[in-house]
Amino acid sequence: MKISVKLIATYRELLPPGAQGNKIEIDVPEGTTASDVMTQFNVPQDETSVIVVNGLTVPLSTILVEGDEVTAFSAIAGG
Repeated sequence: MKISVKLIATYRELLPPGAQGNKIEIDVPEGTTASDVMTQFNVPQDETSVIVVNGLTVPLSTILVEGDEVTAFSAIAGG
């Protein structure tokens, strides 16, 4: 199934070549969690990161569905 991964600010550098801006669409197997995706992109899964699915903060154990967008950014990125 296809999902989108959006990495913002300093996490953008974790995207692979071929990403459009700060976002990439990937295929993942059924049962994939938000944590699985963040692991694939080497995004820290601790208090230094904000990770959301479709704009909502959810447990990292949340199972993703077709079309979901997982977004991550540094909690200390500032603005």
